[in-house]
Amino acid sequence: MHQENIAALADRVADIRILREHHVWAAAELFGFDDFDATRRRKFRALMEADALLDAVLLLAASARPSRSVENISSRAGHWQCCMRHATAGGSRTCTAEHADLAAAVLASLLASFQQPAPARRRTLSHQHDGSSSHEHHRHDQ
Repeated sequence: MHQENIAALADRVADIRILREHHVWAAAELFGFDDFDATRRRKFRALMEADALLDAVLLLAASARPSRSVENISSRAGHWQCCMRHATAGGSRTCTAEHADLAAAVLASLLASFQQPAPARRRTLSHQHDGSSSHEHHRHDQ
């Protein structure tokens, strides 16, 4: 998995209004969809065919190595915030992302969990498309 590909997809997700199927497929390719066992591939395809993008993203999180799990989802001021946790060699790491679309917030936090942590303990990235406040994306690494 290449950091630059993860960062590029994270930037694309930050700039969208709502998550679309092709974004989830791009994430699946990044996370080694072809290496999933046959049962997980069938389940993922069935979720995608049913347009259950949130469930498909959650399946990707559970299929990651080490697996990721949603620790908390909340809504504040019209934005969803998703906190995702995974085990690390020294304990665990939490990544939080915010987006106007719930599935996009979950995917953004999943992508953030694969990015290298910043040298500082905490960082925030904000993206706005065309200067409007229709959506924002914030990422916090701990």
